[in-house]
Amino acid sequence: MKKLLHVLLALGLLLCINITEGEGASAAVAKQVFRIGVDAIPTVLDPAPTVNDTASSVIKGLFEGLVRLNETGQTVPGIAKSWKISNDGKTYTFTLRSSAKWSNQQPVKASDFEYAWKRALSPQATNGLAFKMFMIAGAESYHNGIQKDASKVGIKALNDYTLQVTLAEKNYAFIQLLAENIYLPVNATVVKVNKNWASSTKSVVTNGPYKLAALDNHKVVLTKNPNYYAAKEIQFSEVQFLVPAAGQPSNTAAYLDDKLDWIGGGETTAIDYSLLGAEVLNEKYEFPYAGLYYYQFNLNKAPFNNIKIRKALAMAVDRESLPYGTPAYGNVAPTIHGVKQPFRSEIADSVYFNQDLKMAKKLLQEGLQEEGLTKLPKFNIIVNEEQNHDLVAQFIISVWKENLGIEANVEVQSWNELLDNRYSQNFTVARAGWRADYNDPATFLEYFTSWSEDNDSGWSNKQYDSYLRQARQTQEPAERMQFYAKAEKLLMDKMIILPLYYYAADVLAKPNVNNVYINFDGSIAFTRGYLK
Repeated sequence: MKKLLHVLLALGLLLCINITEGEGASAAVAKQVFRIGVDAIPTVLDPAPTVNDTASSVIKGLFEGLVRLNETGQTVPGIAKSWKISNDGKTYTFTLRSSAKWSNQQPVKASDFEYAWKRALSPQATNGLAFKMFMIAGAESYHNGIQKDASKVGIKALNDYTLQVTLAEKNYAFIQLLAENIYLPVNATVVKVNKNWASSTKSVVTNGPYKLAALDNHKVVLTKNPNYYAAKEIQFSEVQFLVPAAGQPSNTAAYLDDKLDWIGGGETTAIDYSLLGAEVLNEKYEFPYAGLYYYQFNLNKAPFNNIKIRKALAMAVDRESLPYGTPAYGNVAPTIHGVKQPFRSEIADSVYFNQDLKMAKKLLQEGLQEEGLTKLPKFNIIVNEEQNHDLVAQFIISVWKENLGIEANVEVQSWNELLDNRYSQNFTVARAGWRADYNDPATFLEYFTSWSEDNDSGWSNKQYDSYLRQARQTQEPAERMQFYAKAEKLLMDKMIILPLYYYAADVLAKPNVNNVYINFDGSIAFTRGYLK
């Protein structure tokens, strides 16, 4: 049985482990050594191209950007101690901490940020994440090779401790984006002279709460950075990311043998449930993170162009019986920040629709009549291979057959084939999913705008676009969240997608682990953690 741990705080839903000391506490407590079991060790520790959960967990311990996210998902000052926004909302002027240093004792300068960001935007960059910077003036045209002069991109170090950023248009979600890996700085002096700087303890230079002490095929070891500006907040003296060596027990076995303090979370490691007994039930947790699993209708193909038929299928699904994640009735996943709490806590997705078999049957019959049908024709759900997508589809099909008498098949395709069929609208119902690019509702909602390059739904709506544009240009968080809520309601009222579940990460954690949690993006947030 999964255990969902949530602590409701005044400022929001803080998803973290905060447990009193139990028996068998690790001998490592005295030195505050935190041991994490992972499936693979990252070979390169360059912030810009990092997408893997394990690599991102390590990167967030080694580097810090202008801002960072606190436990509730709010942006708080990082290397930038303050910033000002121009009256037109386009120009941000950041003042950096003069006390911030690199691990080689050089000061962290505004020019390091300018260099790192333009490096990530370079036409030669192959990280695939440059789109996260396209709201900056001139960024997209520079990345695409249209504008070749980097000095015309809206990123400029005015002096050692002042960075000025100009946006193409005002967008108040920009500050949230600054916590992403691609916006982290690199030491310009080091990176310019060594293209392999990010793969060795001798050359990696960092500015975050931890320094790199060891890196090989079996471990990454981070040690507390005494020169970090907030070193007093850092309690783990050492954080180890470990993979089993050949012939050694699995991570799960090592955890049960008290050789690890944490396993699980996002794509970090898989838990072997066959080894678990009743003695660890109190150490097992499920952390929601910012991902949505859903089905996509072909809105241009009869009879799924009928909104009543789409709603009937959505209302007939028993999401509570799905063995994955947490039930989803909206588009924005838990852990995405709202005004003072997670957006999902402030705007409950249950207001959009819920399981309702009586209404589902009524809507199906009405929809079929409108389409001149007596029965819904048999159709296929296309899913990509691996990761049990076929099992999810089989479950949904069985529910539809039992509750609505509908018949469907599962068609398993390669990932690229599935994507091609979705973009070409060559499907009836298709498996889809989305994980957040940053901690703001826009990261989910802008997917369905007319300007989104990712939007393969075949749907666009001027009113929906208007809500998202107004949200971009609204500085007041409460007003911005209302525009997001209106957009999400429109999306679900039209039943453009069939949401199934929000992603969640299974974790095993020792009872003495405190204030460690799964970040919105699936990475492990440990920098303010401690053992008690």
